[in-house]
Amino acid sequence: MTSTANISTPGPTGSAPVPLAGIEEILDLLVEFSREWVRELTLRIDFPEPAAELAQGDIWLRDDIEAWISEHGDALANMLGQKTDDLT
Repeated sequence: MTSTANISTPGPTGSAPVPLAGIEEILDLLVEFSREWVRELTLRIDFPEPAAELAQGDIWLRDDIEAWISEHGDALANMLGQKTDDLT
């Protein structure tokens, strides 16, 4: 897996850059999940809205993704358990 890239966009004038995350960066945060599972997660109604939709794919504010992961940790663990059970 690739290391998390330092992707950001300039913040408002005089502020720090805003970290961004695409599918690859989300995969780095959710190392237990496959690309397919991460794509499915991004389609959930409770998943954060993308900050931008590019031809290459959606990008999100990294802080929004990290907050969502923190809020949904138990559900993600349950999903991971179900995914593992499906393989056996």
